[in-house]
Amino acid sequence: MDTIITNGKLVTPWETIEGVAIGIKEGKISFIQRDDTSSKAKKVINAQGNYIFPGIVDCHNHFGAFLPYEDDVLNETRAAAAGGVTTVFHVILEQGSIYERIPYYIETTKRLATVDMSFWAACMTEQHLEEIGKCRERGLKGFKFFMAYKGNEMEKVGIFGIDLSYLFRGMEKIKEAGGVALVHAENYELLKVYRQKYSHRNDFQAFCRSRPPICEEVDADSACRMAEEVGVPLYIVHVGAGRVLDIANGFKDRGNELYIETSPRYLVIDHDGTGIKQPSLALTTPGYKPAGDLQRLWEGIKKDEIDCIATDSSANHLKEKMGDGTVWKMQLSWQEMPTLLPMLLTEGFHKGCMTLNQIAKLTSYNPAKIFGLYPQKGNLQPGADADLIIVDLEKKQEVAIELYPSSCDYTPYQGWELKGWPILTMVRGNVVMEDGKVKEASGWGRVAGLK
Repeated sequence: MDTIITNGKLVTPWETIEGVAIGIKEGKISFIQRDDTSSKAKKVINAQGNYIFPGIVDCHNHFGAFLPYEDDVLNETRAAAAGGVTTVFHVILEQGSIYERIPYYIETTKRLATVDMSFWAACMTEQHLEEIGKCRERGLKGFKFFMAYKGNEMEKVGIFGIDLSYLFRGMEKIKEAGGVALVHAENYELLKVYRQKYSHRNDFQAFCRSRPPICEEVDADSACRMAEEVGVPLYIVHVGAGRVLDIANGFKDRGNELYIETSPRYLVIDHDGTGIKQPSLALTTPGYKPAGDLQRLWEGIKKDEIDCIATDSSANHLKEKMGDGTVWKMQLSWQEMPTLLPMLLTEGFHKGCMTLNQIAKLTSYNPAKIFGLYPQKGNLQPGADADLIIVDLEKKQEVAIELYPSSCDYTPYQGWELKGWPILTMVRGNVVMEDGKVKEASGWGRVAGLK
């Protein structure tokens, strides 16, 4: 063996196994067995009774939205390693050909990334629809559609919304190619109505109330109905409205393949910004919802109504985010990968809202399975990539942006004490983070799923 990890508690989506030893050879899991002293290895890592999780597959991120793409690959994959994320999905945004740019994304990952990367493609033009089949042949499985942003709201970052006709035609092509249709569900027409009601104000609460739950609910229902008509798998990203779970359940009950993603931010931040010292730092879309919606999402996790938890991160700088101080013009999102796992452990596991096994399922196994990376990723069985995290469930630490190897120089969680932190991150057998320090491993990352 190259490496043996001893004295750990292995967390799988179905069970937790104490006293295990994990053998690693040539970047792959070689064996999992009860601890013994007979196995030999070049390197032995003592987990000291801590928990070993499969590496997180954060399947929803935006690199290059506000900062140069290659800078984000270099810096934000380090931030991923800090948080136990071993595979990062980037949503490809191209005005021209997506297919012709695939070699660039593969090469850039090999040159700059610390962790492995995979990709979705955002469909916004007729050329994008025509390329779905070819992109699927190269390994892309997820194709995203922005049901919001039909105006110029996100033009600066290269995102343009689509109409229902375009979405329907895209779904037909995705079904033919064997992919998954992804939607950002927010009804643009309703957003315009609510924006007018609150445009005279300039505060976090007004921004959130200008994007209320009904905007998500209407477009989620429309997307579900079209996906059912076409017969294509549907994945709804960053759900914050609790009633979307009820809508989804109805379609699932009729045998449709439908997946729901939420993000840590929608589990802990309400539309009043409760508990956040500077709520404007957390501004993003979709907007945050009433506290009752957060409660419904936690109930959904307990009932296995939610399939994935991903961060939808996009790094930017505080000065540029705040701009002139107008909430309607502020840059959206921030880097949430370093706090993804600690937040779920603190607010989920330690408060009895989710189990360790659910965390492994929602952040690793399910996204790998849905987007075609399993059993290479999301899995610690023999033959899988040796992507894993050792986690100290009792470690308490205050969130401090200074601890993150990220270009993003702020976090709305600054000063929050979280309990449960990754203390080691391994990608294909290589330790890329240990005791909070990310090693210089740029160029170690490889593309997963693309060819």
